[in-house]
Amino acid sequence: MELEFLRGLNKDIVRYRRDLHRIPEVGLELPKTKAYVERALIELGFEPKPCGHGLICDVGHGEKCLAIRADMDALPVEELTNLDYASEHPGYMHACGHDAHTAVLLGVAKYFSVHEPPCRIRLLFQPGEEGYFGAVDMIEHGAMEGVHAAIGGHVGPVFEEVPTGTFMIKKGTASAATDNFEVVFTGAGTHGSQPHKGKDPFMAAATFILTTQVLKSRESDPNNPTVISIGSVHGGTANNIIPEEVFLTGTVRTVVNDDRSHFSERLGDIAHGLAEAYGVEADFTYNFGYIPMINDAEMTDLMVEAIGKYLGESHVVLTEKANMGGEDMAYFLEKVPGVFYFFNTNNPEKGITAPNHSPYFNVDEDVLWMMVAADVAFAEKFAES
Repeated sequence: MELEFLRGLNKDIVRYRRDLHRIPEVGLELPKTKAYVERALIELGFEPKPCGHGLICDVGHGEKCLAIRADMDALPVEELTNLDYASEHPGYMHACGHDAHTAVLLGVAKYFSVHEPPCRIRLLFQPGEEGYFGAVDMIEHGAMEGVHAAIGGHVGPVFEEVPTGTFMIKKGTASAATDNFEVVFTGAGTHGSQPHKGKDPFMAAATFILTTQVLKSRESDPNNPTVISIGSVHGGTANNIIPEEVFLTGTVRTVVNDDRSHFSERLGDIAHGLAEAYGVEADFTYNFGYIPMINDAEMTDLMVEAIGKYLGESHVVLTEKANMGGEDMAYFLEKVPGVFYFFNTNNPEKGITAPNHSPYFNVDEDVLWMMVAADVAFAEKFAES
């Protein structure tokens, strides 16, 4: 692997990233983004193909096939960075770094347009990671046929204090399942001065909120991280009116599938039990989101070894902490063994400190070439294994 060539690629990666940053698109339909990626791949001499709402591009030859994935979608966020290349689409922004992911994968393509791939490489350009099950869409359209392993990564601040340009990898369960729920408590509205003449849904809602935290602490194995958070509560129109209805939503993050089933049932039991206790009604809905993402132990070791060999052991950290955010790369890793890393692109010295999904989010572009290096290094190790 030629590190100097990879360092020189950074100017192209930055150009790709800034072009994409200007045209953020949300969901599964990403016409401008797909057209840009397709054009870039064709200019490199490759033949990308549609795959569901995404694109795939095979490079190289051989019996073994490694998939390298990048997500392409943005978020419904109004950008406040004031960058020269800020979003040109009002109300939308690449606030989670998927522009960088796509640019990095185009960098991988450019590297392999000059250097012979060590095995067959399938580049996966995926839409709809932000809650749209884009990975499932591509899998259903054959993205993983003939693939033997898969890798991917994510930019942004990582969850431990490490220098800019450090890879963080968790062996085993690396990110959580992302479920959500909705509860509507319906009572009987009345004047705030006469609560005895109505049925107050706020009492059931307030007790439900507190009970979710008791549920988490009493019914979850402390060795398996669990998060239950209430994200919204809506009810009432005036300070002296007890409303008829209170609506609340929340999220459940777990790393064990048995916990998903348990909490989906128990939260419903509690909602209906509290409704009965307070003389109101409850309508409870639980929505299963992304599955937990699991890094294969052997593939993780291979990635750590590859990064350590070419970039230095100080640039990779094995962590015991799972990321409680969700990641639909999980569905690719459900099909084949693989590994997903987190890459620290925050840089306080440059004022780049905003978290993912912030309207001020940015990345230190100077280190993006290192992600290409990690992917290429892994491909070489995988081909030899």
